[in-house]
Amino acid sequence: MKLANIVVSLSSMARLWCYLLMATALLSSTSSFWAMGAKAQSFGSRTATVAVAEATENTLSIFSDIQARVAAGQVTAITASANAVTTLQPLRIGDMVKAGQLVATQDDADFRDRLDLLTAQRNEAGLRLTEIEQTTEADRKVLELQRTQLVLLQGKAERAQTLVSRNALTVDAAETAQNAVINAQQQIAQRESVLTGRDYQRQLASAALTRLDIEIGQIKADIKAARIAAPDDGQIVYLHPARRAFLREGDVLIRTRAPVDYEVEAEIPLEILPLVRRSKSIKAADFTGRTINLTARVVLPVQNVRTGTQTVRFAVDGALPRSLQAENAPVTLQVPTTSPAPVVTVPKDAVIPISGGHIVFIAAEGVALQRRVKLGNAAGDAFIVLDGLKPGEQVITRGNEGLVDGRKIKIGDPAKRPQGPKGEKWTLNWTTNRGPASGDLVLGKEKSFFNDEPVEVTRVGDDINFIGKLVLPFGVLDLEFIGTVSGDKMSGTVTLRGLPGGREPTLDFTGNNGAN
Repeated sequence: MKLANIVVSLSSMARLWCYLLMATALLSSTSSFWAMGAKAQSFGSRTATVAVAEATENTLSIFSDIQARVAAGQVTAITASANAVTTLQPLRIGDMVKAGQLVATQDDADFRDRLDLLTAQRNEAGLRLTEIEQTTEADRKVLELQRTQLVLLQGKAERAQTLVSRNALTVDAAETAQNAVINAQQQIAQRESVLTGRDYQRQLASAALTRLDIEIGQIKADIKAARIAAPDDGQIVYLHPARRAFLREGDVLIRTRAPVDYEVEAEIPLEILPLVRRSKSIKAADFTGRTINLTARVVLPVQNVRTGTQTVRFAVDGALPRSLQAENAPVTLQVPTTSPAPVVTVPKDAVIPISGGHIVFIAAEGVALQRRVKLGNAAGDAFIVLDGLKPGEQVITRGNEGLVDGRKIKIGDPAKRPQGPKGEKWTLNWTTNRGPASGDLVLGKEKSFFNDEPVEVTRVGDDINFIGKLVLPFGVLDLEFIGTVSGDKMSGTVTLRGLPGGREPTLDFTGNNGAN
């Protein structure tokens, strides 16, 4: 019995200690709760100075990104001009060649031997023609003499006939005179026949000379063509594997593609195809964010029934960036998905990304009211708001860092309120696939700020490095700047991290200094 009483006593004491611990914890929690409430009340009682802007209504189209590719045009084939041993110049695939640049040479010894033979044949044909012409000229002179002799013989025969009629001359003598006339006419006819043959010989000799001249000209052209040159500017995309080899006429030595012979091909959904065709210009960007302008050139009669799209070819306005001068290079198009319609836009500085969406703070009667919004595409320095705002509402663009719903605010000039320590103020500029972008960097002695957010800046001599943040509709990007300061100018590269798909493009940036 005593042992049981002792156990009961110990159990009662344990329960007592548990009750005391629970009471202590409850008292501590209550004190902490009231302390937190008092602190929150004290924090909320302070008035934040903010800058506001009006949500405006603009007539814009809503755009969507569509993946496209670079389509290369036809290549230029540089071929062997004859059956000969061919030697390529020291070229490599990817080299750029200019129009008229020597790319290969062929052995022209056979051509030169044939040229010598044809030249000798032409000389022989020329001598033959000269001989024919001189013989023809001599025959013409003989013919003239024979015709003169015929006139004399005809006169003699006529006189003999007259004498015969008077019985002053015998008939035999008159017949002899007439026979002489006939012999002279026969000789003249033979001479004329010979001259006709000479004329045909002269024409054949002239034709032979013409033929030989043509062959000589062709041989000279072949000799010249043995030095093979590029017909147009282009980049080598194929090179014959043998530097020196016997090739036949027509064998491909090099294939080139002109730098301007590229287009962009995309599969456009049928429902927005009319909007794309009516667009005067379509913006696009490569994987680094460099922007280009395109124009819809033609809609190909090719449809994809499974995806409900049709192929469109876009011509590039201006020069195509070097990064896109490759077949199947990826391009991102911004195509309109709606006709121009009234939409609400707000400055980008007013948008704050949160988990699962975005919010803005509305300035209403001296209080900041949190509002969840649904964003569309970017429109310059603003975002299109699809839902959550009305035109004319005042959104907070500066001082919204750390704001809570219901906090008291005071609208002031953000340029006059302190934005970190004083120091060197820089404006940094770069270009993304959304267009030009910029940020403000303040280099202080103790602290530095990028877009009013504190950053850690590493500066060694004229070299500078820091990581800032950029707020976008889909989240917050980390921007790593690596640059060099030269007087009032800064230049370098900025790497974007946090993009969809894990892309991390590196872009060029410049900066201008304005003293704080």
